[in-house]
Amino acid sequence: MAEAVVSIALETLRDLLLEEARFLSGVSKEAKGLEKQLKEIQCLLQDADRRKHESKTVLNWIAEIKDLTYRSEDAIEAYAFHVSSRRGWASNFKHLRQRFSRALNHIASEISEVRSEIARVSKSMQEYGIRSIIQRESSSANPCDQNQQWKRQTFPFEIFEDCFVGKEDELKQLVSLVVDQDKQNRVISIWGMGGIGKTTIAKKVYNHIETKHRFECFAWVCITQQCQIRSVLEEVLKQLISHKREDITKLSKAELIQQLCEIQKAKRCMVVLDDIWEIDHWAGLKHAFLFEGSSSKVLLTTRKQNVAAVGFPFELELLNIDDGLELLINKAFPHTNIPDFPFEEKWLQKVGKEMVCKCGYLPLVISLLGGILSKRKSLKEWETVNQNINAYLYKGDEIEKENEIHAVLNLSYEDLPYYLKPCFLYMGQFREDDTILVNTLYRLWIAQGMILHEHQENEDDTLMDVAELYLSELASRCIVQVEVENVIRETKYRSFKLHDVVRDMCLSKGTKEGFCCHVINPDRNRPITSLLLGTKTLRHLAVDFGSEMEIRRDDDQLRITTSHDQDTGKHVRSLQFLNDLRGKTIEFPENVVDFHEFKVLRVLVFQNFNFSGRKLPRGFGNLIHLRYLRFQNCAIDELPSSIANFRYLHTLSLRGCWNVRVPNILKKMIRLKHLLLPSYNTRLVGNYRLRLEGLDELETLSGFNSLVHDLKSVTRMKNLRRIRATVHDKQSLWTIIDAINTYWKNLRPCALLIANGCQFTSTEEGVMILERVFAYPHLYDLRINVKIGNLLEECENQVIISKIRTLFLFDRRIEA
Repeated sequence: MAEAVVSIALETLRDLLLEEARFLSGVSKEAKGLEKQLKEIQCLLQDADRRKHESKTVLNWIAEIKDLTYRSEDAIEAYAFHVSSRRGWASNFKHLRQRFSRALNHIASEISEVRSEIARVSKSMQEYGIRSIIQRESSSANPCDQNQQWKRQTFPFEIFEDCFVGKEDELKQLVSLVVDQDKQNRVISIWGMGGIGKTTIAKKVYNHIETKHRFECFAWVCITQQCQIRSVLEEVLKQLISHKREDITKLSKAELIQQLCEIQKAKRCMVVLDDIWEIDHWAGLKHAFLFEGSSSKVLLTTRKQNVAAVGFPFELELLNIDDGLELLINKAFPHTNIPDFPFEEKWLQKVGKEMVCKCGYLPLVISLLGGILSKRKSLKEWETVNQNINAYLYKGDEIEKENEIHAVLNLSYEDLPYYLKPCFLYMGQFREDDTILVNTLYRLWIAQGMILHEHQENEDDTLMDVAELYLSELASRCIVQVEVENVIRETKYRSFKLHDVVRDMCLSKGTKEGFCCHVINPDRNRPITSLLLGTKTLRHLAVDFGSEMEIRRDDDQLRITTSHDQDTGKHVRSLQFLNDLRGKTIEFPENVVDFHEFKVLRVLVFQNFNFSGRKLPRGFGNLIHLRYLRFQNCAIDELPSSIANFRYLHTLSLRGCWNVRVPNILKKMIRLKHLLLPSYNTRLVGNYRLRLEGLDELETLSGFNSLVHDLKSVTRMKNLRRIRATVHDKQSLWTIIDAINTYWKNLRPCALLIANGCQFTSTEEGVMILERVFAYPHLYDLRINVKIGNLLEECENQVIISKIRTLFLFDRRIEA
């Protein structure tokens, strides 16, 4: 995780150093020196981060490096902002120039101090012999590692019969695949998230009566993350020819593989390789199993989709609610023991199903909860567990096993490459059961600097493309659940969600890693007051008005404040105010938060709020580090002109808002890439016009309305990927069509609404326009709300071969 923090800071420095003349005059030497220091220490952190659990000294150094890295990033950005803001001042503003000169000197001093601190920590690490510590710990077998590896070992038998519920159909399919003599499916891969029951169902297949009848020899080996290829092959051979165990260790690698091949040619063998983590592990093992003349079958279990792809992939699903309830009852009342307290069947069904839902239908969690309930001897105790499930599952003293849920899921987290860890932890701030559009997630990741340029595979790839690769990797590891996009084929996914158990791990792991993503749930039924942020390392905060939590009450409003003795606001990098109270909006008082206290904020989100006086809170214009600003379904009259200070703004989203006046200063936002405009009632906004000019870096333009927006400099928008536009006049329509076919060469799926006012004066003109529209290959959504008569018939050939997936014809004046 520390390596990821340094990488993010290096991304910021990279961006600013590319524009050194504009932003870093005066401190470019310090900035380059800082970059060099961070690169040097990053190499050290690659090893240190892996060994932090074994050395408190290493852990403390990593924490200190993280804090210094955040400081350096903030200081460099602040300096760049002040330099860019100073340009263009009149020479007679002497007092202003002097004041900003002092500010720049102060920031430059901060950069220099950070560099000295990094040098001090680095020197301390070297003098202490950090490399020798890491190498010594890496080479020696750590007892904790040995214990964890032993606990993860699996075997094909159970001392006590395990509950097996809801997987009967999947078991039947798997047994059929295993005993089938079709040699095309020599390898079958069971895959799914941790705790979903891969090993359990593999045991059922392994011990199934049809499997025993079909095969003559059997072997079960648990791989785990520390896969030793030779040891695995030796263990397989020992189990297949148990009478020659003593000679196997003396075989060379070639002899070992030869004997494995010979036994599999002579006899039908069933081999289970449980818990394979890397495709490279299979690459080292496959030569002993995939060869001509073998009648053996190999059953793999894995959490990763790419590993599963080496054979016939069989994905396990979560339990449905009825099967989940059956599993819960079986675990709560083992051996069909009748509980010694009275209950009604309807009550058990109701409470049990509530618990299954809270467990997210994951068999591991349901089983552990059933174990807790087996020790509860009254209805009241069951109700208490139901109301406090998280406390019992994740903090209860009854689950020794080091919190088995997190222990299982933690393996998936620790296996992530360094750059995916912060992306994964950031997901924890989304609400339980929330389905999030992937483009929203991608932009948030980018705003936090989590998407690295080094992973751009092609010159034309954007950071959004890289973000999609990141999500693909998380999905392939069964850490997140994704919904595949079925309409826009150029986009791989539409939305994602986190399993509740995974989300809980995100929050707890984030606290341990210093990432500190915190979600606050004010009580929906009471007036809310002051909320004091007292955590020094709090970096990501979401205030969710969609759930319940008691907060100290003094008056009728909520205040987000920081502890003055700790100044915690300086750490917060994302702040989200979320309201999902059945679609209702909440009044957001003007003094609810003072943004002067949040000096390094990068992400700010408001969802479903009415603003007091329809104005924004104090200090809003001072958020100079802001990258991402979203008002979703909010009631606000206008954005202040101070948003011109948001020089680093990457995304400005007003989707779902109405009639918001945006000042004509967008051209000052030279880094703006995603602009999502509000909807407008043109009768209410009068003569208001927004000039869309100077947006050379724009990749997304959504909500364009030709009655309100002037589309300027289209020839310079060469990076535009997506556009969603409404046109009310032919000139705007021609401008967009011409730009699509001439300048916007990188455009991907887009949507166009031809609305009232865009009338075709003749059939010839209408045919010419519509043929051009239908000819564009990336137009997937076309809506026509004007009289078109028989124009569709005239354009029949072009319509048939067009790439349009969705066509809406609102006007009924269509001639048959």
